[in-house]
Amino acid sequence: MCGIAGIVSGHPLPEEALRRGADRMRHRGPDAFGIHCAEPAALAFRRLAIIDLSPDGNQPMTNEREDTWVVFNGEIYNFKELRAQLRDRHDFRSHTDTEVLLHGYEEWGIEGLLRRIDGMFAFAIWDARRRELFLARDRVGKKPLYYTQTPDGSIAFASTLNTLLELLPNKPDIDPVALDEYLVYQAFPAPRTIYSGVNMLPPAHWAHCREEHPPQVHRYWNLSYADKKRRSEPELLDELDGLLRGAVERRLMSDVPLGAFLSGGVDSSLIVGIMSDLGAGPVETITVGFEDPAFDERPFARAVAERWGARMHEHVMAPDEVQNLPEIIWHYGQPLADVSIVPTYAVARAARQHVTVVLNGDGGDEAFAGYTRPVVTRAAQTYRALVPAPLRGIGGQIIGRVGKKGRLLAEAGRVSAREAFFYERGLRNVRTDLYTSDFMDRLRGADPNAHYQEVWDRADGPTDADRALYGDLNTYLPDQLLVKMDVSTMAHSVEARSPLLDTRLLEFASTIPAAQLTQGYQTKYLLKRLAERYVPGIFCTGASAASSCPPRSGCAAIWPPTRGS
Repeated sequence: MCGIAGIVSGHPLPEEALRRGADRMRHRGPDAFGIHCAEPAALAFRRLAIIDLSPDGNQPMTNEREDTWVVFNGEIYNFKELRAQLRDRHDFRSHTDTEVLLHGYEEWGIEGLLRRIDGMFAFAIWDARRRELFLARDRVGKKPLYYTQTPDGSIAFASTLNTLLELLPNKPDIDPVALDEYLVYQAFPAPRTIYSGVNMLPPAHWAHCREEHPPQVHRYWNLSYADKKRRSEPELLDELDGLLRGAVERRLMSDVPLGAFLSGGVDSSLIVGIMSDLGAGPVETITVGFEDPAFDERPFARAVAERWGARMHEHVMAPDEVQNLPEIIWHYGQPLADVSIVPTYAVARAARQHVTVVLNGDGGDEAFAGYTRPVVTRAAQTYRALVPAPLRGIGGQIIGRVGKKGRLLAEAGRVSAREAFFYERGLRNVRTDLYTSDFMDRLRGADPNAHYQEVWDRADGPTDADRALYGDLNTYLPDQLLVKMDVSTMAHSVEARSPLLDTRLLEFASTIPAAQLTQGYQTKYLLKRLAERYVPGIFCTGASAASSCPPRSGCAAIWPPTRGS
């Protein structure tokens, strides 16, 4: 895990600016610094050593002829298999996954390389022979990569906005359309950032950059929900179990201390249970709680840790933690309207005291219907099919009286599923009352819903619930949640890995009919059922009694079966 930056320019290279930019992301890579300058390209690198701790793993890294260079942030989990395919034709000088990217590009080209690699990544490859720069980002957007083309035609890129700004001759203006989207979505949807002309490379995309030419951006992967496969629940759980165990096992590779975040919820508890069952224990777990028992979930985490004999490191969130907001905001480089940036920053700081790599439960909600939205969307589709349009207003008034979920269902049933996907966003409905006429003019008639509409229209699932799942996986997850996790952990030189966002697992989940994912309109039904195999009695769905849990689980009801989020 690292920080990368670079510039390709037909003008003298700003080597000192590149060094300053690298210093501004020292937290992403405190173990080593590297720079390569040979006109027209300059690359810089900050290293957090995880695999092959020797200097052989330092970057920028080049091939045997020194005509192709790479800087890379992330982990490639299948690099050993790819290395075996390449070693007869290429001279490997390290044991890193970085060198697999370098020789894989030489062998297969950028598109062939991206089809083969499995991991989380943001990387840049400079091909000096062809004078071409390639930028790429992983399938779901775990690792960030910002880029821009300057007025003189230069291309600059970096892992952080703070670093990228150091490479530019002038600070860019604020983008009013991006600011409008931020106030609607509470985050900046890629490719926009707060700065005009500065882009975030979207997940599952690569960019082809040449001097004096605008970057050409291409998508290389898209998750399809079209091919549904009907399987029995036991079959689904067994396949899910095997895939998740494989995803966890691939993420256990490390030459530095490794552990897991443990909140006591379904996702993190399941990850810790599998880690332990795979023999990775006693697992080092990090939990942050609160002094107020009403908000403190450490008792749930303790029960999971005790079940598996994990070492639990508890940290209490200080009431004055909010005083760190200026520091936290600096790390983001632009606003993010999520109050949980404060506790996430705190738990990452706590993790650094014990480990360098942590596994987490990110992605469980998006892949396996853990939010209210896909459940309500599925119910609303049924509601619209059964209730004639003239009666939906009266029906909605009645349903809307039944708590928050009733109000959500009433609203979702009143409008189309496409509209319902973005009706609750931020300031969407009051923006015209808040903005000045001058600011509205600067928006040039931009539609703040356009981003979510495009994502919804691209989804290919057979039901509205499938399209809602696709929407969350392609908007809320990369634009907000993964940004928060990456910034918080890397601010403390910690690498975060997300087994539930494994490509094989996502492609499996997309084949499950929405009715099975939300059995009986329950959120995250299948993950809760799977969790009963590892931490029984905690996340029981009501579909099985504790006495029916498999022998491996060591069943014991350790608190009420109503918890499940």
